[in-house]
Amino acid sequence: CQTMNGMWGYKIVDQNYKSAETLIRYLVSTSGKGANLLLNVGPQPNGELPAAAIDRLKTLGEWTSRYGETIYGTTAGDIPAQEWGVTTRKGNRLFVHIFDLDTKELHLPLQSRVKKAFVYDTKQPLKTKRTKEGVILLFDETPSGTDYIVELVM
Repeated sequence: CQTMNGMWGYKIVDQNYKSAETLIRYLVSTSGKGANLLLNVGPQPNGELPAAAIDRLKTLGEWTSRYGETIYGTTAGDIPAQEWGVTTRKGNRLFVHIFDLDTKELHLPLQSRVKKAFVYDTKQPLKTKRTKEGVILLFDETPSGTDYIVELVM
């Protein structure tokens, strides 16, 4: 359970709305833990939603229109939540959601064989390196953005 701002109900003085990036990461992180997100939006006294809440919901809707496949119908991924992000799974596809990474490599402790690895947005193939501890994803440049998604076909 999370709030869009700091309150569970509407309070005119609470205009400290969380950023769209934070709300997207709440959604992705929750999915990566195999859970559901309950996001509270408090209506104003006239029953309408605040403009800031509508703006955030619109951004979340646009994000899910584009990346919902990596969230809807998935289970928690093979790797528990990490400082860099989370993973979600759908069948033989593992989605690696990267929030914060400061290197061009990401070590994943996977024992399964990776058939294909690519950037979800562009379908650009990624190089991988197999080690006895798992798989290393090798990036041309350090991943950045709200949620940099890599798809692995296992």
